[in-house]
Amino acid sequence: MTTNGTEERPLPDGWTWTTIGEITEPERDRVSPQDFAELPFLGMDDIETQTMRLLGTKSSSEMRSLAEHFWPDDVLYGSLRPYLNKVYRPDFEGLCSAEFIVFRKTPQLISKYLQYFLNQWSFVAFINKQNTGDRPRVKFGQMADYPFPLAPLDEQERIVAEIEKQFTRLDQAVAGLRRLQNNLARYKASVLKAACDGRLVPQDPNDEPAADLLARILAERRAQWQAAHPGKKYQEAVGVGDTAVLPKLPEGWIWASIGYLFDVKVGATPSRKKPEYWNGDIPWVSSGEIAFGRISKTRETITTEGLNNSSVKLNPKGTVLLAMIGEGKTRGQAAILEMAATNNQNAAAILCADSPIMSEWVFYWLMAKYEETRQGGSGGMQPALNSVLVRAISIAVPPLAEQKRIVAEVERRLSVVTATEQAIATNLARAERLRQSILHRAFTGQLVSQYKEAT
Repeated sequence: MTTNGTEERPLPDGWTWTTIGEITEPERDRVSPQDFAELPFLGMDDIETQTMRLLGTKSSSEMRSLAEHFWPDDVLYGSLRPYLNKVYRPDFEGLCSAEFIVFRKTPQLISKYLQYFLNQWSFVAFINKQNTGDRPRVKFGQMADYPFPLAPLDEQERIVAEIEKQFTRLDQAVAGLRRLQNNLARYKASVLKAACDGRLVPQDPNDEPAADLLARILAERRAQWQAAHPGKKYQEAVGVGDTAVLPKLPEGWIWASIGYLFDVKVGATPSRKKPEYWNGDIPWVSSGEIAFGRISKTRETITTEGLNNSSVKLNPKGTVLLAMIGEGKTRGQAAILEMAATNNQNAAAILCADSPIMSEWVFYWLMAKYEETRQGGSGGMQPALNSVLVRAISIAVPPLAEQKRIVAEVERRLSVVTATEQAIATNLARAERLRQSILHRAFTGQLVSQYKEAT
């Protein structure tokens, strides 16, 4: 037998198949937060995605919109963006956003049994298929007919106790992996800081000073421009400004700005109304793909016709892209192109491929200065960088030979970090699969019986 396309499996003795709608039903209790100012308030952002953990609460006195009143042992299910799977069982009275569906405690159902059931990947996958759009929102009717394996009340208690016992061990292992992740992040930051401060590798007094390198670069840029624009006056690049406010550099280094060293171009997007502009052979990078790494392929491509009929520019291999837009992690992140590619208007292309200055040095500098770069954004609701601000970014320039030594040492050290991070990510994914395996066994009547046999 199936219900809503979900197969009902044989159940242990004493269990019965029912549906979510038959076993429990949400109850609305809309109230004004001002009338319950002493109670805590839970917004959607107060529940951690997937984990069912409470991150914090707010004061109801600060809220203005109508809220839902909940009680200890209710189950709160986040209806907005169900792929986030925000499920929480409070042990206190409070108010929550109207974006939560509030399931009241019922005599025949232990609330944590319902909470854990809703946290299964199988349920999340089912409910996600019912909702589309940028802000999908679940309605109770979409889950009411979903099959629910109801165990006897005393067995529900044993199942919940065993889930929490096994989850506690799993959480301890995951916490250890998270601590290791944090330690690696601190180590990576210390390596990059040492690189940018000139403390990572020994200096060589025989290296050509960066000032001489910079003078040669500027002379070559001037000559190339004048050859391409005969008879026109060359506009000298604007320097970094007052270096007295910048940290002191090691011997042989010099301060410059991104715009002083390189051309900076902002990307564009060919018209989406022209299908002939898309799905060609030319890589097109969106700002969301810029994530402190190397880009060797892109999610989307454009055609030669799209390139020729828009303001999109083809950047050479070795270009450093800098994301300029976004309140999340994106703004301020950088990437190196492993191939010639175009990019959208939310990213700046720093054309360092033809310069003696290493693309990798620019990339690692931007990685080390990520937070500073983000703070350089302008604007109101969504602070953003722009081409002027990108050109004004200060960058220390070591002698070229020292750049090569620094980049080689950074990559040697970070390669070890990357390998360890990948191993951690694999183990975290394995832990989440194990968590789901525990839930699957719990709601197929296998978890408690296996536990009894093992003891």
